[in-house]
Amino acid sequence: MIDRPARNRTLSHRRPFVILVLLLVALTVSAQYGPMGFVNCDGGITGGGTGQVVRVNNREDLARYAQSATPYIIMVEGRLEGNGLNRQRDVIDVHSDKTIVGTKGAELAGIGLNINGQQNIIIRNLVIHHADPDGIAARNSHHIWVDHCEIYSQDEAEREDWDGLIDLTAGSSYLTVSYCYIHDHHKACLLNSGTMHFEDNDRNRATYHHNAFVRTDQRNPRIGYGLGHVFCNYYQDIGSYAIGMHTQAQVLSEHNYFGPRVKHPFAQMYASSLDDAACAYFDDRGSHFAQPLPSQFKYQPTGTSFVPAQWYDYTFALDDTTAVASLHPAQTGPQEGLEHEPILWPGNGATGLPLTTRPQFSSIENMTQAEVFWGTAPDRLQPLAGIASVRLQPSTAYYWKVEARNDKGTHASPVYHFTTAGRQPSKPYPADGERNAQLRAATAANAMTAPMSLSWQPAADAQIYKVYLSTAANDLDSHLVASTAATTCNPGTLLYGQTYYWRVDAVTSDGETIRGDIWTFSAPACNIQTGRTELEHLARSAYAYLERQDGSWFKASNDTVTVGEAGPGAMTGVWTGEDGRYRVSIDFYDEKSGQAWMALSVNDVLVDSWQGNKQNGMTTHQVSESLLLHKGDQLRIDFYTQGKMRCRMDCIDIEPVNS
Repeated sequence: MIDRPARNRTLSHRRPFVILVLLLVALTVSAQYGPMGFVNCDGGITGGGTGQVVRVNNREDLARYAQSATPYIIMVEGRLEGNGLNRQRDVIDVHSDKTIVGTKGAELAGIGLNINGQQNIIIRNLVIHHADPDGIAARNSHHIWVDHCEIYSQDEAEREDWDGLIDLTAGSSYLTVSYCYIHDHHKACLLNSGTMHFEDNDRNRATYHHNAFVRTDQRNPRIGYGLGHVFCNYYQDIGSYAIGMHTQAQVLSEHNYFGPRVKHPFAQMYASSLDDAACAYFDDRGSHFAQPLPSQFKYQPTGTSFVPAQWYDYTFALDDTTAVASLHPAQTGPQEGLEHEPILWPGNGATGLPLTTRPQFSSIENMTQAEVFWGTAPDRLQPLAGIASVRLQPSTAYYWKVEARNDKGTHASPVYHFTTAGRQPSKPYPADGERNAQLRAATAANAMTAPMSLSWQPAADAQIYKVYLSTAANDLDSHLVASTAATTCNPGTLLYGQTYYWRVDAVTSDGETIRGDIWTFSAPACNIQTGRTELEHLARSAYAYLERQDGSWFKASNDTVTVGEAGPGAMTGVWTGEDGRYRVSIDFYDEKSGQAWMALSVNDVLVDSWQGNKQNGMTTHQVSESLLLHKGDQLRIDFYTQGKMRCRMDCIDIEPVNS
């Protein structure tokens, strides 16, 4: 039991029916899940944590606390009005380490919340409406949880004028939106910055679960580039599409309920086929569709997506669609009592946590006592003398909850669970057995691709990792490539057509070495030979995709080009011709709307680089009149773009130089 002095405590006689109401509130809240999904990855979220709890009932105080560098739990009271009601921009900037939570009836009318370059922010239990330009906007920010909010804006006559309700853009990541009632809007929720934004590279990771989208035409959400997990959401009266996607995003839809007035549950935003650079990859599992999906590619799952279990556990929250059908309105939007719920860390479903993790929970208003219940099974929790007494074991699932007391009664958190890491490193990248590994990576917007890095999930008590990499499984011990405290390392340039074996050993704090499993990966060797080789037949890395160009705009050789945008890409092949000197040229579409930089390297040695920005037409660039090639050489074509353009590369021609 943890005792804390009351602040401004008011004593009063409590009648039995008051106690019953509080218990019912606690039960309602406990049936839900706390922070879960991507927001729990890479450190998780605490919001205001153990910071001071303050109440605000006017715009000025909300702005003052929200913009402070100090952690706060900010409880919003009543209706706060702003200039958005008059169609004028009015936003409050929110800085890191904040929880903004509404009390009963809390409302931001004409006021938006703006998060720019910040982290670790919780927004709960608020009604936000008619905000100009956005209800909640996050740019270049991470670890944000929006929960149990009601957000809307438009008047029907002005439906095209409003921007987003929850827009997460400019490289934002590790985000979760849950139990929100999102309604009466044209463009609801955005996860990306549009096309041609390198800042979204390796970001835009978000979970949307148990939300109700009602009378929202589109962007419920719309996802580009990143990883989107959309499950157990309720959709009703969707005029255009529910879940939109584009530009190599990977999206998994699960157990969503698409009602009878949902025009299109899914939509590829800009692609017309799988071999379109704007194509996203997505799958659906177990959702309910009141109407059959259209047969066109634009509205059909591609059958390829990512695996959320590599990031977090969510199976405990994957409700059947019959339960999702009754989700709204009982469980979405603000809920009485949530303002007093303790927030626990680690978040619900977090995985791979080190043994040094020390669980913690947030303050609540005027908290006098808090009791922690703990165990390795959800139905066998026992009270703890103190949370500092916890000693974690590897590869173990822990369940816990907190009951906090203040002058208003006892307030219980949901039962959370998290899983500790094993004694060995796990979840390698590239995945064990990968046969089409991306051996090159995009590390900067205007630069050549770089060798990819290896990464893994931490071991339970590791201080140092020893990384071994070889082309033979029985020869690893003599090929140490890194000794590092990080969970990633760069082995340098790797070869296509070669199978690699690698192992990561964990060295613990007491000096013990825990030997890791042996993992393997490879990438196919795509051949380049005398004559013409279509670049779409080479191994592609980073932002290098296929695009059909069969004459509707321009005619490509073989009707296909390799295209990239928003960052660098590369195509790599292995020379299978005879040793000798060759004349080499490359065809590309030279577009005037921006600038493309291109280069050819042989065995990582730059041979030539050139630019394109002069004409709308296919252009041949002479790379070399006499390039010496040897069988087995690796030829790589790199490119990146500037401005609003795509770089389109068609084919490479290699002819022998007459002796």
